[in-house]
Amino acid sequence: MDLHRIGIKCFFREGAAIPLPQFIPILHRWIQAAALDDLLIDVADYSHVHAGPGILLVAHEGNYGIDETSGRRGLVYYSKRSVDGDLATRLQTLCKKLLKACALLEQEPELPGRVQFRGNELQIFANDRLMAPNSQETLAALAPALGRLLAALYLDNEYSLYRETDPQERFAVTAKSSTPVTVKALLQRLKARGVPDAEAITAAKHP
Repeated sequence: MDLHRIGIKCFFREGAAIPLPQFIPILHRWIQAAALDDLLIDVADYSHVHAGPGILLVAHEGNYGIDETSGRRGLVYYSKRSVDGDLATRLQTLCKKLLKACALLEQEPELPGRVQFRGNELQIFANDRLMAPNSQETLAALAPALGRLLAALYLDNEYSLYRETDPQERFAVTAKSSTPVTVKALLQRLKARGVPDAEAITAAKHP
């Protein structure tokens, strides 16, 4: 499946009660410091929307966000452009971007110890209803690439996989491992697999 418009969300364990506007100056500082691999552009405030996109950090390659879709706060990253590699490599590259942002937010001096993520629970979704309709067939097509991603993240630990079955919703699956794990540990596991940073990919394309 030649799917590129992919999103991944990691849910908050601590920090769900922090008012969304408190994240805005932090994300603006990330832009100024070029803190992430993407070309960061602007911050959009949707905190007035109930169970909506929250606070959006707009980037050239994709968007990050403090997202409250479905009533659960999490940090989300979704790609807007083509991503290098096969589908399994794309998933791992995008997941690495998300986990890097999660780890950075956990370390924020403005929120000392107030934000932590559930590393053992991730949601993967498709932002392309034509390429990836919400169906069992789409899950079957994505299963090998999803399996490689989750094996890299959760190693030999058991995990469950749940698909959003409402046909009106976009395709989404939530993976949950029975073993707690930090986002820092997940990031190290992906790095050990040799998943390159976006900066390294760009340098390889444009030496």
